[in-house]
Amino acid sequence: MKSLRVLYQELLAPIKDKLEAVEEEIVRELRSEVEVISRMSEYLARTKGKRIRPALFLLCSRLLGVKSDRDVALATVIEFLHTATLIHDDIIDTADTRRGRATVNSIWGNELTVLLGDYLYLRAMDIALTARRIEVLDILTEITMKLIEGEMIQLSRRGRIEITESQYMEIIQRKTAFLFSGCGRIPAVLVDAPQTSARAIGDYCFNLGIAFQIVDDILDFAGEGKVLGKPVANDLGEGTATLPVIYALGRADQQERALVQRVMKQGYTGDQERKMVLNILKKYGALDQAKNVARDYASKAIGSLEIFPSSDAKDILMALPPFVIERVY
Repeated sequence: MKSLRVLYQELLAPIKDKLEAVEEEIVRELRSEVEVISRMSEYLARTKGKRIRPALFLLCSRLLGVKSDRDVALATVIEFLHTATLIHDDIIDTADTRRGRATVNSIWGNELTVLLGDYLYLRAMDIALTARRIEVLDILTEITMKLIEGEMIQLSRRGRIEITESQYMEIIQRKTAFLFSGCGRIPAVLVDAPQTSARAIGDYCFNLGIAFQIVDDILDFAGEGKVLGKPVANDLGEGTATLPVIYALGRADQQERALVQRVMKQGYTGDQERKMVLNILKKYGALDQAKNVARDYASKAIGSLEIFPSSDAKDILMALPPFVIERVY
C-alpha cells in the first residue's frame, strides 16, 4: 500500500516541473551579498516542508489559465511569507527544533533570526513587485497584516483555557486561512478572472486552509512525534488551546480542567501528564469531533469548485481536501 507521502507526490505530478522551478527560485532569491544572510538562508532552503502553499498556488494558476511564468515567482512569495511566519513563531516559542531539525534561532540566536524573518517578508514584497499589479500587493499586504494579527491574538490568550471555538477560528483564519486564500486570489488577479470565479477559488483556498490547520492541531495530539518532528501534545504545553482541547474542556470535570490549565501555564512535568491529557481528549471524543469540523470545511472547499469546467487541475484540487483530512504529517 502506498504511503500518503507517495500519494501526495503522485497527486502533484502534473506540476512537478513547476514545483522544482519554485525550489530553484527559492534558492536564487535567498542569495545575498551579506554572508550571514546567505548562510542562514541556505540552511532554510534545505529545510523543506510539504510546500503545499506553492503547490496550491500553481494548481490554482493552472485552473485559471495563468500563461506567464509569474506563477513560479509568486508561489515563491507565498512560501517566503509562510517561512517568515514560522521563523518568528520559533523565536516566540523558544523552539529548538522544527521538523526534526535545529531551528534557525537555536543556531544563530534570536536577534539575527528575527531580522531574517523581517528580511523574508520584505524580500517577498520585492519579488511581488515584478507582477506589476497593485492588486497583488494589496492582497499580500492584507495577508501579512492578518498573519501578524493572528499571532498577536494567539499570544494574548496564551495560557488561558477560556477560549471559545469562535475565538479559535478567528486565530486560524488569520494565521493560516488568509495565506491559503491568497493562493487562489492572486492567480485570479493575474488573469482578470470574473468576480464569481475569483470569489469561488478564494473561498476554496480559504476553507481548505481552515481544514488544514484543524488537522494540524489534531496531529499535535494524534500524530507520531518522529514524523511531526516535535513532541506529541506540544502546543498545549506551550500554552495554546486548540480545537480538540476546546471540545474536551467543554465536557471535562473540574479536576481534568485543572490539569489542562496547569499544563498550559507551566508545561508538562513529564510523559505521564502528556498521557493524562491525551486520555482526556480520547475520553470525550474531542479528536473525532474536531476531525468532523475539518471535514465540513473540506466539503465546503470542494463545493466551491463546482462552477469551474473539467480539467486536470480541477481534478487535483478536488482530491486535495480529502488528502488534507487524512494526512499524517
